[in-house]
Amino acid sequence: MTSALHALTAEPWAIRPDYLHFMASLASLDRPGRAERRAAEGEDWFRLDLQAAAGPTAQRLEGARYAMLTREGVAIIPVIGPIFPRANMMTEMSGTGTSASMLARDLALARDSADVGAVMLLVDSPGGSPTGINALADQLYAMRGRKRVVAHVSGSAASAAYWIASSAGEVVTEKTGMLGSIGVVAAISKQVEPDATGSLSIEIVSSNAPNKRPDPQTEDGAGQVRTLLDAIEMQFIADVARGRKTTPARVRSDFGSGGMKVGADAVAAGMADRVQTYDTALRDLSRTAANERAARAARR
Repeated sequence: MTSALHALTAEPWAIRPDYLHFMASLASLDRPGRAERRAAEGEDWFRLDLQAAAGPTAQRLEGARYAMLTREGVAIIPVIGPIFPRANMMTEMSGTGTSASMLARDLALARDSADVGAVMLLVDSPGGSPTGINALADQLYAMRGRKRVVAHVSGSAASAAYWIASSAGEVVTEKTGMLGSIGVVAAISKQVEPDATGSLSIEIVSSNAPNKRPDPQTEDGAGQVRTLLDAIEMQFIADVARGRKTTPARVRSDFGSGGMKVGADAVAAGMADRVQTYDTALRDLSRTAANERAARAARR
């Protein structure tokens, strides 16, 4: 588990810190053949859950990885589990991870499809890598005015997941939905004693790159890491402020300061628009989608 955790924490994350340890525990369980079996089993269960949410008449949106299209014309796109830039061992092993690149593709297909009258993001994620999230936020924000997009928080919209959701035209949440965790974290390992084999890893950095391996135990080293995290966080906050039609200052002061808010408290803070069950949100969107498709047909 230690090596897996080191690999996962080698870069900044917009994720709940405790979830890094969970992902490392998954990676540490890998054995020949087990990852493939877990991928198939996990994806089967995930598709069953998604089919149940979309309804018995829903079909896969043509060309999409996961997006489902209801009979009324609502594209339901899941943002479930940890978010990674691309499909990888973790997304395939768990069957429920989200690939940012595949999410972007599904969104583009929903945007451009004449069969899609509205879009619902089904969000239950602890967040993930910040790589590609700013582009996803831009993509979602640009869809405003073209098609109605609602992000429904069924469980958790934490960190990178909230970064994405906040750029949708509307954010709705279940009574117990958890939103926020705005910020960026890095866990940096430093070996100070030999490991179980007696080996001690020593890194020597070239003369003109002292900042390549900052020492997190020193004030200067921690400051260098924090400068990097703050730069990512600044873009995170700017995108949330744009999506929620507020100021970065208000995001910093009222949106949990790195913590999370639940249901009505998130709405009161301006992090979401309303508390609404999934079924109610889907019925509302279905009316929008049906009206949009009827209007499009009338224009032909």
